Amino acid sequence: MPNTRPEHLPDYLTPPLHEVVIGVQFSPPKEYHQIRAGEVWALYKREFPKVQEQPALEPAFETFGIPSTPKPRVNLITGASHDRYWFVADEGDELIQFQQDRLLHNWRRVGDQTNAYPRFEKMIERFSEEIRSLEKYFASLSSEALAITQCEITYLNHIRIETWPPKLDDWFQGLSLAGTSIDDANIGFRQIIRDDNQQPIGRITHEITAGLTREGVRILILNLTVRGAPEGPDIESALRFLKNGRELIVNRFTEITTKKAHSIWGRKA
Repeated sequence: MPNTRPEHLPDYLTPPLHEVVIGVQFSPPKEYHQIRAGEVWALYKREFPKVQEQPALEPAFETFGIPSTPKPRVNLITGASHDRYWFVADEGDELIQFQQDRLLHNWRRVGDQTNAYPRFEKMIERFSEEIRSLEKYFASLSSEALAITQCEITYLNHIRIETWPPKLDDWFQGLSLAGTSIDDANIGFRQIIRDDNQQPIGRITHEITAGLTREGVRILILNLTVRGAPEGPDIESALRFLKNGRELIVNRFTEITTKKAHSIWGRKA
C-alpha cells in the first residue's frame, strides 16, 4: 500500500525547507569489511552514480537518567577505521550516506534552490527499498540479522529575512523576546519523546541559529531533529519511528512559528 500524506498535518506552498535527512543506525555486521564498500555502492549505483568519501559519523544514542559528571574523552581504536561514503545522484539533490553502522538518505536544495522537494512519502518509500536491499546484502555475508539501534530524521529550514536584524517574534512564538531585534542567534533545546506507557524513547532537538547562504544572504536556520530507539530492531519498527518523527517535526514547526510566517510561506492546511 503506497504511503499517503496524513490529512491532519499542516502544509505549506513555499516552506523554507532546505534539507531533509532520514536514516538509521545499526550494529555493525561482523562479516562486513570496508573493502566491500564497492559492493554496497553497487546496490544503489544506477541512481546514485557519484561517490564522495567523508569522515565517519560517531555512534549516537539517546540515553536517559541522571546525567553523569563529564569525563575526559578517550578514543581507543580496536580495529580498522571505516569511512563514510556519499552515493550522490547526478543532479546532486539526493544522496545516500553509508558507513558500517549507518544508512541515511538526504534530499537538499541545490543550484538555484528551486528543485522540488519529493515529499516525505516518496523519500520514506525509497529509503524502505534502500535499507531492505542493504539488509539482504548483509544477509548474504552471514546469517546475522540487521539490528537497528537508533532512528533519526532532520528537517533543516533556511528562513530568508528581508531586513536585518530580524525580530525573532516575527518568526517564532514562545521565546519571550517581543520586539527585540537580534544581531546573532544560537538557541537550542531538547524535549524527551515518550511512548504510550510514558517511557522515554527519544528526543526532539530544536536549534535556531543565524547563518549565511552561499550568496551571502543572511538567514535564520531552524533545525528540527528527532532521534531515538524504535520499538524493535527490525526495519518495520524503524519505518514507524521515522513516520511518527516526521509528524512530530511538522507539527512542532507549525507550533513554534508565527501566523505571520505561515502567511509568508502560504499555509494551506
